[in-house]
Amino acid sequence: MQMKPLMKTISAAFFLCTFFFLCACTDQEEIKLANSSAKYVELNYSNYNSLKTDPITVISAKVDGDYLVLTLQYGGGCEEHQVDLALIQPECGTPPLPPPTFEIRHNANDDRCKALITKEYSFNISGIREEGKHQINFTISAKNTSGTWESTQYTYKY
Repeated sequence: MQMKPLMKTISAAFFLCTFFFLCACTDQEEIKLANSSAKYVELNYSNYNSLKTDPITVISAKVDGDYLVLTLQYGGGCEEHQVDLALIQPECGTPPLPPPTFEIRHNANDDRCKALITKEYSFNISGIREEGKHQINFTISAKNTSGTWESTQYTYKY
């Protein structure tokens, strides 16, 4: 008679452990992270290769006030990743200058895990304003998983 309650307890414990194990092992992790205090970094010919360019996917990008809000996706899950927005300075500073170009720089820190991570990042882009204007076009480029750079143009109204 005492064996039945013990079996029920063991069965319940096994079920709970299996349930938690299955729920904890997912292929997709979605985390929203708004770090509105982040500012872009500036890269030029002397420090252009100072930030890694591991693959990253731009899910969405929008300008919200003075902030560029990016939803980005990359593979990982075992290491801390670093994502920077880099303003690429033109080699020649003689007008007419090309529109500002940003590159999304991603350092995966050699993360070998395969979970699909989705995060939101926010960068203050007010530094690209031009005096006497109320809007400026700019480009965002990111290195995709096939190793090529994809670019899209956006407008910042201020």
